[in-house]
Amino acid sequence: MLLATLNTLLLAASIGVTPVDVNQLDGQTNGGTLVSLAPDQVVVETVSGKRTFSTRELYSLTFPDASVNEDFVPLEDPVSVRFVDGSKVQATSFLVEAGRATVLLSENEPIRAASRSIHAVRFFKPIAELSKQWDEIESAGDIAGDVLVIRKTRTTEDDNGVAHESIGLDSLEGVLYEVTDEQVAFEFDGTRVDVPRHKVEGVIYFHRAANRLADPTSRVLTVDGSAWNFKSCELDGETLQGVSVGGVRLSLPVASITKIDFSVGNLVFLSDLQPDTFEWKSDLETPKTPTVVSTWYRLRLDEGFYGGPLLLDAHSYEKGLALHSRTKLSYRLTREFTRFAAIAGIDDRYRADGNVTLTISGDGKQLLAENLAGSKQVNIDLDLRGVRRLEILVDYGEDKVGYGDYLNLCNARLMK
Repeated sequence: MLLATLNTLLLAASIGVTPVDVNQLDGQTNGGTLVSLAPDQVVVETVSGKRTFSTRELYSLTFPDASVNEDFVPLEDPVSVRFVDGSKVQATSFLVEAGRATVLLSENEPIRAASRSIHAVRFFKPIAELSKQWDEIESAGDIAGDVLVIRKTRTTEDDNGVAHESIGLDSLEGVLYEVTDEQVAFEFDGTRVDVPRHKVEGVIYFHRAANRLADPTSRVLTVDGSAWNFKSCELDGETLQGVSVGGVRLSLPVASITKIDFSVGNLVFLSDLQPDTFEWKSDLETPKTPTVVSTWYRLRLDEGFYGGPLLLDAHSYEKGLALHSRTKLSYRLTREFTRFAAIAGIDDRYRADGNVTLTISGDGKQLLAENLAGSKQVNIDLDLRGVRRLEILVDYGEDKVGYGDYLNLCNARLMK
């Protein structure tokens, strides 16, 4: 990874274009400079020539220049705006007039969108003591109107007569109208009032149940902490032009982008799902075996055992499962998936001793059975059409014991 980044920076310096690291789902990383980006492919100039990558084979593009941008200054008091499609942005101001929202950004062009595309806005920088209250208000299932959230300061005296201040949140349900930097117009119980902005923690817009939004094709992260779920995007010079899943059109300078995540639209990683069932059983279990032993060999998500990374053949993977024999787990698939893919093998650190049998089944039908030991790896690509239950068994291998049986399922993913 370090070598790829160094090659990227050297190449960028020589021809003066945007450096990127191309992170593929098979664990390979290629450094280069971005030539073009379209909804279905990315073209990158590498040290060995121009290469074209299908976005379906990519995990992400990362932009090393953005992570070392010394000119970026974080906003002291950002306004946090969340859209109905899951996109979120850190803004300098949020205004609404006649049902149209204007989101002002520190450097990029203002974003203009219908207020119905907004889910929630927080005008204050979140603080820990209010987080739980805000989450409870925002996630309430019985909301029947727009919500105005007020920050209130309370003063109490202790037994010694010493005054103490605390802050809390109150919420009112009604109708939101104009929002300016000075006030929020709000109708409550048939009365319209202008509430000073400095008293408003935030607003939550009411949305009636609607059809589920389409899945994004990519998620774009920027240096200020914003994240956009895109329906489509493409490169236009030094600008990324895109349309969010919620229909918001925007332009982002490439220099402000830290990462483009393609996995969000194409696939779901198993490590991001909760198993429906999980069971681990020791090969040496006795009535005196401490129960804590089971926690040592529990399922690991996005890391190897004992806190190390997921390693296979000197490649380090960000996503995946680490399992020890004998482990059995299953996933209930609530959405349509066409394939299951992963790279399986014994963790590099335990190759000398690991020996397992990996069995994968769909709805009780065996799809794969493979013995893995030493440096042997297998690239898994299984048809999941029609499957509603995926089962994974990591059993003892040919040596019939569990010593060293640390299996990594790297980039284990369900593809749509």
